[in-house]
Amino acid sequence: MQTVTITLNQKIVSGQAGMTILEIAQDAGLDIPTLCHDPILQPAGACRLCLVENEETGALLASCVTTATPGMVINTNSHRVLQHRRNIVKLMLASHPDACLICDKGNRCRLQQIATELGLGFNELERIPQPAAIEELNPFIVRDTAKCVMCGKCIRACQEIIVEGAIDYYGRGFTTRPATFNDTPLENSECTFCGLCVALCPTGALMEKEKPYLGTTRFSVQSTCSYCGCGCPVKLEIKDNWIVRVTPGGLGSANRGEICMRGSYGFDYIHSPERLTKPLLKVNGELKEASWEEALKAAGEGLKRIKEQYGPDALAVYGSSKCTNEENYLLQKFARTVLETNNVDNGSSLYNLATRVGLRNATGLLSTTNLLEALEEADLILVAGADPTITAPRLGYAIKRAVKNRQAKLILIEPRRTHLTFFAHQWLRPRPGSDPALFNSIIRAVIDESLCRMEYVSRQTEGFPVLVEALDKLLPESTALITGVSAEKTREAARIYARANKSVIVFGSGLTCTVNGAESIKALANLALLTENVWGKGCGIYPALKENNAQGACEMGAIPEYLPGYQPVTEPESRRKFERLWKKKIPSRPGMHVAEALNRGEETPLKAIYVVGENLDSTLNHSKRMIESSSGLEFMIVQDLFFTSTAEHANVVLPAASFAEKEGSYTNFEGRIGWLQQAFPPVGESLPDWEIILRLAEEMGSPLPYSSLQQVIHEIEEFVPLYEGYYHPEEYLEDKWSYWDERRDRAFQVLKGFPRFSAPKDLSPRIPIPEGYPFYLFLEASLAYFGTGTRSSKTWRLKSFYPKKVLKISPEDAERLSFTGGNQVRVMSPYSHLQTAVEISDAIPPGTVSLPTSFPGVAELFGTALGIEKTVPPPEACYVNLERVNPDG
Repeated sequence: MQTVTITLNQKIVSGQAGMTILEIAQDAGLDIPTLCHDPILQPAGACRLCLVENEETGALLASCVTTATPGMVINTNSHRVLQHRRNIVKLMLASHPDACLICDKGNRCRLQQIATELGLGFNELERIPQPAAIEELNPFIVRDTAKCVMCGKCIRACQEIIVEGAIDYYGRGFTTRPATFNDTPLENSECTFCGLCVALCPTGALMEKEKPYLGTTRFSVQSTCSYCGCGCPVKLEIKDNWIVRVTPGGLGSANRGEICMRGSYGFDYIHSPERLTKPLLKVNGELKEASWEEALKAAGEGLKRIKEQYGPDALAVYGSSKCTNEENYLLQKFARTVLETNNVDNGSSLYNLATRVGLRNATGLLSTTNLLEALEEADLILVAGADPTITAPRLGYAIKRAVKNRQAKLILIEPRRTHLTFFAHQWLRPRPGSDPALFNSIIRAVIDESLCRMEYVSRQTEGFPVLVEALDKLLPESTALITGVSAEKTREAARIYARANKSVIVFGSGLTCTVNGAESIKALANLALLTENVWGKGCGIYPALKENNAQGACEMGAIPEYLPGYQPVTEPESRRKFERLWKKKIPSRPGMHVAEALNRGEETPLKAIYVVGENLDSTLNHSKRMIESSSGLEFMIVQDLFFTSTAEHANVVLPAASFAEKEGSYTNFEGRIGWLQQAFPPVGESLPDWEIILRLAEEMGSPLPYSSLQQVIHEIEEFVPLYEGYYHPEEYLEDKWSYWDERRDRAFQVLKGFPRFSAPKDLSPRIPIPEGYPFYLFLEASLAYFGTGTRSSKTWRLKSFYPKKVLKISPEDAERLSFTGGNQVRVMSPYSHLQTAVEISDAIPPGTVSLPTSFPGVAELFGTALGIEKTVPPPEACYVNLERVNPDG
């Protein structure tokens, strides 16, 4: 790339063509003060503090917006420059409250720092009155516009990074300030409370509300967010073993400063008084505190007894997509070498199995086929069965940026109105459960109109003739009766998708958690293959994984059918590799998914289960009945942060450390590895999960050969495909595309994959409709409630922002049933019922209703219809009936 050479403070420095003077100065180690500039935002030149002098022309230039040209002679600290900077800061201080000693921003205030550097103390300028702080009822952010310096960082972050547009400049002249539409409180606006504006604000104008510590911390650690599958880097600021503040982590190719409500304000649970701090042991039917020695002895003896009496396959291990890679690796090794069973699973299987089944044959990969950066280079994005702005916010931000900045077209396939509907070029609303029929009819339209990339299809794929034959009678006109989407709209969607130069597909649990989810994913993979949009810049297939380590848990082998690195347990070559490493015989038969086993009730072959970091009671459909009906289950160990409802059934409960109290790594949905750094010791007597697993193995007489976590890391890096030589992210961040090419090639080699089409098996909606239950019930996710609520329910700020406990119904159905807003209704399914108030919403299509996932007891409404792959999907949708509780009210 062409370089530019300039003279900067009498030194010759160089930079790349197109760089600003400020960027070249920063690269050269020269500090130019600025309030409005940030590398993740577009330059604005708002504060003018970055003025520099062009010594050739005498012009004063805003260095953040002035592109360097060859031969420039720049002085960053001339007398004129310093005088102008002092005047600018004096004017800012004249309109700024004289409250530095009591301001919560303290020494972090950038305005105070610059004033000190310029030697400013007493300000002779007359003070300008400013408005008082704005009263906010939300639990996250407080605004004091009197301290605002109009840098515009908050506005640009909201519009450029988050693409929400909740705030903009409001008013004129001296009354101008950042504000919401009509200057309403933040909680009444479109604000998602991501906290990025607070992190970027240089003064105390935007501050975190209800902080546990008001001063400036001296200690912080870089870590990785423990919530969704995006794996955003975060910085934890620590005071006295307490997380007092969370901000976006270090910038790089994996991060543009994105963060969300959960990432900024969702870590109070770590310090909850409800944390487990000591082991519990069931004695005479009651769980009582015990020592680690007593608890581990009881756990080991219980597992050994079951193994000796019933055999290894009577045991099962249920791992967690919230535990680290290293812990999941140890857990599956514990299952296969100590317990000698392949009955090992993790929570992500409940919604991610359809992804693995659907993508493996088509792409040779079992996960996302590209980096997130590739999505923002797409010309078209198809989002189906997902609202990533809620479930995977960073993915949602990228989609919105692609639409806004590149004018990418968005096809949204979702019955309900979501946060992405406003950005959609086309919105299709198929009937619940009819997604495979819709996707395959789109494929048929692509084939009929000769929109396939036939050169690619004929040379680099297999199975195309079989696909064409299978779709022979599947015309959009015939599927319209199933899907409710007209043939005209189906064909239009096919044309828009296939004619785009580069297309991306994003899908979520709205597809994968249905009983025909695997068929939907196969169809989407077929569509990507037909148009050569599986990999490459601007292309890809992106599952919106829910948990932080859903990807890593599966890649570490915490699933019944695969060894680490997705190596099939049925293949002798794969088993021999790990048998040589572990010096143990590995069972050749795939194990059972835990949900499938528990769904058998009294017929379950399981006699003991070791549950790590998951709450089965809330994860599985009417799981409490499943566990209670599994009378054959004789022994249960639960290892968690909190005493969950599953722990009530346990014989032994082991207290685990949180992500901030241990080290390790997560793998996000892209395949990027994020590291954890221990910020403080575990609370009470709790221990990291990896250490508990090692101690339990030793107690059972089969110690695993590790004395430190680093030894586990080295073994993963050496023997787990996809991680060989790439466990340390700095090795590939400089050339991310080369990294992905190698990762894809390694996956093909391990999985023996080759792009091939999969013929559809079953296109009919397979969710049984019980007689007398006409409404399809959706569960709606929210930013404030995550997963089963084990952690978010212990975070007071998130819990106070839970969605209202109401049943949403369409205006058409409300009119037909004579419901009005606020009416109390009974929601009944064949399995349970609950009572709540009605809210009429045009976001809900007729024939459907919705409840928030945070509604107490909502999982009990759901049945256990097995999917095609014979596993139990988690609660996502079912059929219900509605009844007015008080018709005269």
